[in-house]
This record gives sequence, structure tokens and C-alpha cells, in this order.
Amino acid sequence: MSSTPTPATDSPAPAPSGRAPSGVSVLVLTKDEEANIAGCLECCAAFSDDIVVLDSESRDRTLEIARSYPNVRVFTRAFDTEWRQRNYGLHDVKYRNRWVYICDADERVPANLAAEILTVVTDPSPAHAAYRLRYKNMYLGRWIRHASPYPTWIMRLVRPELVTYERRETNVHPVVTGTIGELRGHFVHYSFNSGLARWFYKHNFYSTREAIEGVKVRRGGRPPLAAFRSGDPMVRRRALKNLSYFLIGRGFIRFVHMYVLRRGMLDGAAGFHYCAMIATYEYWIELKMSELESDWVGATNRTATRLLRGSAAPRPSTRAEGNRPPPRIDVMIPTFNEAAHIVEVVANAKTLGGGVYVLDSKSTDGTQDLARAAGATVVERTFTNYADQKNWGLDNLPFTGDWVFILDADERITPELKDEIFEKTASRRRTTGYFVNRVVIAMGKQVRHGGLYPSWNLRLFRRGTARYEERVVHEHMVSTGPVDFLHHEMLHLRRESISRFIDKHVRYADLEADEWVKWRTGNSTTEPARSLFKNVLAVRQWFRRNIWPRLPGRPLWRFVYMYFFRFGFLDGLAGWHMARLMACYEYMIGLLYAEKLAKLKGKDLGRAGGEHEVIGCARRT
Repeated sequence: MSSTPTPATDSPAPAPSGRAPSGVSVLVLTKDEEANIAGCLECCAAFSDDIVVLDSESRDRTLEIARSYPNVRVFTRAFDTEWRQRNYGLHDVKYRNRWVYICDADERVPANLAAEILTVVTDPSPAHAAYRLRYKNMYLGRWIRHASPYPTWIMRLVRPELVTYERRETNVHPVVTGTIGELRGHFVHYSFNSGLARWFYKHNFYSTREAIEGVKVRRGGRPPLAAFRSGDPMVRRRALKNLSYFLIGRGFIRFVHMYVLRRGMLDGAAGFHYCAMIATYEYWIELKMSELESDWVGATNRTATRLLRGSAAPRPSTRAEGNRPPPRIDVMIPTFNEAAHIVEVVANAKTLGGGVYVLDSKSTDGTQDLARAAGATVVERTFTNYADQKNWGLDNLPFTGDWVFILDADERITPELKDEIFEKTASRRRTTGYFVNRVVIAMGKQVRHGGLYPSWNLRLFRRGTARYEERVVHEHMVSTGPVDFLHHEMLHLRRESISRFIDKHVRYADLEADEWVKWRTGNSTTEPARSLFKNVLAVRQWFRRNIWPRLPGRPLWRFVYMYFFRFGFLDGLAGWHMARLMACYEYMIGLLYAEKLAKLKGKDLGRAGGEHEVIGCARRT
């Protein structure tokens, strides 16, 4: 992919009036770095008069903030690969100075390192073409000295014309024409100060790129033994990295290596969580490599097609109970970026014979156009939270039917369920709502264990008789009248990519953590269960609100519960991965919950503890 930078320039930026070039320029690569960019630029401005921000089309205030600084030039380029982006920054941008310091937005250069850099770059006869630096990784107010091995060397100070980044999907390394030196100082890396949710989103993206690279490596075979004996430490490191793509249980191996062998335990709670988060990242890589090498989506589609065969048949014209026509059933489908599902789900919903209404949260992937072309009525509304969004739809969509069915985009109504719906809604029963069971289809298999089945949801109800409780995520519908259960089930298709699944669950975890904070501070609008003996749902809600957030080891308990106590192992590979992914989900909720509580107390878990090192650079010139 090619892109034209803005602004375009063919010559270095002129030096400010009355000032000579500092001797070093700075390249800062950004993507949605609103939380970091100001601190980074203030730090860099303490030792450089020529700063270039190369941005990958940020959607937050990164560009606005960067352009407000003097001596900062901003370029934008659509991100395609990391190596192209970095090489563009080195070779296609004209710098005022001969040397360039490469800096990420979440890094800071202490005053002593800045002085060392200026000493090197002002030497008229430098000894090397590039220099490596060490870095300190900060988390939970601590320097992660053991779990994040120190020293780790990264090339940061370079002569651009003598350095080119290798062609890899991720973890790219620079190739240098000339010798490489080492600086005594180190920079400080605040990899978590944009928030933990951002960290998980970013590493979901990184793990996808690394999985693509891993599949390429596995196709080419294991690295030769000679690579491990090379005198070049970068060659040995690359060989070990390539060998890791052939390992089974990457996450577990990485955790043991970091926490036990590298003595990450000495870093306290910060070390444990750092190791656990990196282990989660490694598991995502391994899972995505399996996804790329397998046809999970195809297998899921084939299973769904078999179970849905005949569901597109026209609605029967027979009348039930005294020649009464079956009532009209409208369908509401909440969506956000569901282009992969929307055409099929609209066709499936139309088999109920009523209107199909898509309540869209401003999708950007063409969902709305596809839904209209499929015959649905589309209404757009900015997303607030799940309960509020659906309740707004129930209050404002132009339903005309006697009954309403709520259908998610990745769900399908089976032929047997459709017939049962017609039978129940045409009867003279006083029932106002029906719970519908659903079965997950993942990796081509029906997942009927692990606590994911049965999964009862109140989805079919007389219009105006049910609403969702005010909960931001995992909302439940409450009916004002008597309810019953349908015998047949609908399908829940897990044919989305693992990356999309993780992205959604990071969002869910963030919302769930918000709900936990509201419970903790007494600000929740969710009605608590009045009695432990009211019903099973009330007991579950009471436990999840009062016991579960305080229970230590929640991710482990979630895995053990799903995989062993609820017999998830009977679902084979799908059961194993669903249990592990849900354990990851619980872990994210817990971390985000702790982060949000800390912020309420005025603490910054990402930055505290390392500020004394960079205080000398935190000034604006």
C-alpha cells in the first residue's frame, strides 16, 4: 500500500531563527497516542530542534496535539506493515540533522541519556553507524527489572541512510551498513500508561501480525542449527524467535520462563501481572496461527448450513386454534460492523413473516447498506450501552406486530424453532414472553458443555411487555407477565475471527469493570436480587455482584469451572479454547477493575515510580 504523506516536503525543515541545529533529529511513530504524545514531545524538545511525527491515521487528538508544538513536523501515512512504515520514516522524510533518534510515543529520554546522545552526534568522526540502547519497562509503579529482562538492547540512534528495517510482519529489526555501538544510558518505557484496555487492543493487533509471520516461518521449516551458533547476537535472537513458532503451549512456556526462570516473582504483583499479560498475548498468537492454518470458519458454516436447512422456506399458511391466523412477529437486530453476518441474519429473520428492523450503532463496514438491500428497515443511533440501546429500540422502532423477537447478528433461528414460535404465538395462552435456548457453533462443532449450554435468553415477547434491566453489558430482559420456555433452540455462530472475538471481549471487559466499580461505590442502577430464593437468575446475579468480584484467582476458577465441572473437555478443541478465552476475559475484567479503582483514588498505575528519572526532560522549549 502506498500513501502520500502530509505535509509533503523535499528539503529539511529550516532551523529556527537564531538557533543552530542540535545535531540530532527525532522520529516519533504514532497511532492514537493522545495520552502519550504531549509528554513525549516535551521530552524530545529538550534535546532536539527537529522532531518528526509519522502518524498512522490516528482517530483521536494525537495530530492536533502534535501540531501545537514548535519544531514538530507531522506526516500521515496509512499503516500497511511495520517495516514499510519505519523505512518510510527513515528514508522518505528529509531531516535537518545527520543523526535520527527513533522514539515511540510511550517512551521518555532521561536528561543523562539526552546528554550522551548529543555527545555522540556532535562528534565529527563517529565510530559507528548506529547505536543500541537499553530500556526500563515501568508498570504498577515499578521497574519490571526481571520479568521484562534487563538489559534488553534496542537500536534507537541511527544514520538513516545506513539503516533499513527487515521485511517482517512484526518485531522488525534494523539492518545496519556499518558497525553498531552501545550507549550507557537507558530510556524509560511506559507501555501501560495509555490504559490497560488500550494495551489489550494493541496486543490483539500485534498478535495477529505475529501469527501471520509465524505461519510463514512454519511453512519454511525450522531454523538451521548454524543460526544458533552465529557470532551475531541478533541472528541468534531471530533464530530463537523463529523456533518459538513451533512450540506448543507458548503462553505457559513464556510465563514459566519470565516468572520463574527470569525471576519475575521478584518484581512483586507488577511482575506477576506483566508475565500473565505477556502469556495471554502468546496464547493469542498460537491460537491465531491455528486459525490461519485451519478452516474453522468453513467448518462452522457447513455445520450451520446443515442445521438450518429448510429455514428459508416460506411461512406456512395454515391457521391454528379455531382458524385464527398466527400473529405478526417483528424482529429487532442490534448491529455494529456486522457486514459478515447481516445479509444472512436478515434473510433468517424474515422467515418469521413480520418486519425486520436493524438498530445500528453507526457501523463503518457497510452493514447498513447491506441490511437495506436485504430488505430490512435500518435505524441508526449512537451507542450508549447495551441495555439502553435495546430499550431505545423497543420504545422507538416502528413495530407493527403483536410480538417482537430480539435476534443478534450472529444468531440464527432454526426451522424447528420457527415452527414452535408460530405454534406458541398463535395459541390462546396468557404467556407474555418466551425464553429461547441457543447453542454455540465454534470451530465447526456444537458446543454443548462448559457452561455455555443451555443458554436461556428471553427473546420472544408480546410488544410492550418486556424491557432490559439497566446494565451496561450482559443485560437481562425482564417481563411484566408470565413467561415460558421454548423447546427448540437457535444457533449462535462463532465464525468471526479470533481477533474480532478478542476485540469484542476487551470492550465487554471494560464495560463489565465499569459495572463492578458502580457496585463497589454504590452507584449501580441495576436492581439487586431481593431474595436468594426468588429464582435461579436472582441467585446468579447476587453471586456475581457480591461474591465473584472479591474472589481471588477468578480466571483460574472460570477455566476449571468450564472445562472440568461443566465438562467442557467433551467438546474437544472448541471446548478447550472457549474455556481459555473466557479465562482471559475474566482476567481482563479484573485488571481493568483494579485500574479503574486506582484512578478513583488518584493513582496512575502506568506511570508512577519512574517519573524521577525523566524529570529533567519534562520541559517545553
